[in-house]
Amino acid sequence: MIVITGQIFTDQETLPALYSRLKSLCEPSRAEDGCIFYHMAMEDEANGTIMAMEGWRDQAALEKHLSLPSIAKLLADFDGKFRNDVTIHEVSSSQKMAV
Repeated sequence: MIVITGQIFTDQETLPALYSRLKSLCEPSRAEDGCIFYHMAMEDEANGTIMAMEGWRDQAALEKHLSLPSIAKLLADFDGKFRNDVTIHEVSSSQKMAV
């Protein structure tokens, strides 16, 4: 499993539109083959920080998601308006925690 965690930083002017677009991608992304979870949350509105968490079955599923027109359009529409601090983790079945 591929797990992506991170923060997206933007300015106060861009924040509402960017957050809205990111949230609008959640449901369609969750419906994609290979998506395990996909969440966006407002972490710190005053500082323009959005939290992102995604889980994908494998690298192929993530790459297919990233190649979608909706992702390309988001990146083009907000080009230069945000920066990411994202970490990608690969989790094997032996790394999963039993609860």
